[in-house]
Amino acid sequence: MNFSNVTLFREYEGHFTVKVGTVLVNEGGDVYEVAKTRVHPNYTSDYTKNDIAILKLKSPIIFNEKVQPIALETEHVDGDVKCVLTGWGYLQYPGTGSDELQEVNLKTVTTTECSRMLNSPYIDETQICTLTIAGEGACHGDSGGPLVADKQIGIVSFGIPCAIGFPDVFTRVSAYKDWIEQNRH
Repeated sequence: MNFSNVTLFREYEGHFTVKVGTVLVNEGGDVYEVAKTRVHPNYTSDYTKNDIAILKLKSPIIFNEKVQPIALETEHVDGDVKCVLTGWGYLQYPGTGSDELQEVNLKTVTTTECSRMLNSPYIDETQICTLTIAGEGACHGDSGGPLVADKQIGIVSFGIPCAIGFPDVFTRVSAYKDWIEQNRH
């Protein structure tokens, strides 16, 4: 399993930056320093539950034509919903991360179907899964990335590396709407 970035946030708090406004890892964009990370207090790596954190920046992001906020989904999203995952992760496993932001079109699967396909009783309604075809999905380096269906519906959490015909598991944003609202300022 490819575990999340929450453990890294705890261990290296104060040593992160956020880069916006570019599709290239080493060129362009604006960099913002992270002042504080707020990890969900009930995060557990045992079953990768509550895999969500909020990054507070030292200065506000300046929005422009390349940099815009995205609305967070507040309603439950079920199976068979078209969505898009973007990330800098591996293009194949084993491998290395991409220098250019990648995008893949996916579809959600129900929690029940995801649990059955992963043979795991631990997938629950705080998570959302995707599966399209083998060779398309999340991989190492994509953790923490956005899953979008008009609004952000998920955050890459874990999967069986990489895109080999099993669902990828995301933190379901709508399940944490109250926690996000309470901790965003």
